[in-house]
This record gives sequence, structure tokens and C-alpha cells, in this order.
Amino acid sequence: MTIAAIVLAALALLVALVALAKSGGWSARVDEVERESRRRAENAGEEGKRELETLKQLVAVLAEGGKLTREQVIEGRMWSDVSPQNGLKLVQSAAPRIVDVRTPQETAGGIIPGALLIPIDDLEARIKELPRDGKTTLVYCAGGGRSAAACEFLSQQGYTNLLNLEGGFGSWQGARAKP
Repeated sequence: MTIAAIVLAALALLVALVALAKSGGWSARVDEVERESRRRAENAGEEGKRELETLKQLVAVLAEGGKLTREQVIEGRMWSDVSPQNGLKLVQSAAPRIVDVRTPQETAGGIIPGALLIPIDDLEARIKELPRDGKTTLVYCAGGGRSAAACEFLSQQGYTNLLNLEGGFGSWQGARAKP
């Protein structure tokens, strides 16, 4: 009888330990879910602040008599795409600042004359090379994707009058130069 009581007590202890271990696992999972929820809420708050700031900037452009494209308003971005034809007209008539964000290997095949060469991976570190003077800036890469990302980054840093060359250097029909 004593042995049966000891075995029963040991079994009860084992069941209690298993239950405790499982509850500890659930507790850790609940903590993890709480942390993840908190992180997501903070990220959503930050994203909301960024979107509100962009909206304010868009309204400020309109208040100053500036023009916005439909895409800028819908997508909430402070930069515009420009067609290769309009980009060429701009370069021929207005002397914009030109920024090439391709890699040195890509630029070896040619650049738009006068372009400042800042590979996208170096843009954050070299941002001070770009004056914040509001001058129209044409940004391009090989196909238009990296330059769009560069325009987005620059707009978040307070740069204005940014144009992304649609189709990138591959669509460029104007003069070309060696870097």
C-alpha cells in the first residue's frame, strides 16, 4: 500500500511537472505574441507618421502653386516619373542635376553627360554630395527600379523636384558619354 501511494504520488508529481512545463511554454508564447503585437503597432504608428508627413508635403506643394501628378497623390510620393522623351527635353533645355545610381561596372558602358555617379549602395553615405537647393534632379539607373528607390530615399531626406527616368539608361535616346 505504501509503494502504491508512492507510485501514485510520483505519477501525480510527473503530471504536475508536465502541466507546469506546458504552461511555461504557453506563457513564453503569450509573451512572444505580445512583443510581436507591440512591434507591429509601433511600426504602424511610424508608418502613419511618415504618410502624414508626406501628405503635408504634398499639400504644401499645392499651396505654393506647384503641380502634382495623379500618381504622386495616389501613391503618396514626393517624386515623379518622367518619360525618356520628356527627360531628354529637360536635359536639353533646363540643365537639371543628373544622378546616375548604377554600379561602376554598369556606368563603364556610358552615362548621360554631366551625371553625378553615386551607386545606390553608396547613396546614404554620399548624400552630402547632393545640394538641397530644390534644383530639378533627374535620377536614373539601368531600368528605372533602383532610381525609383533612390528618389524615394532622397524625398524622405527632404529633397524635392526629383524625377525618375522611366526605363532608365536603357531607354535613354540622348547623348552618351564615357564616365
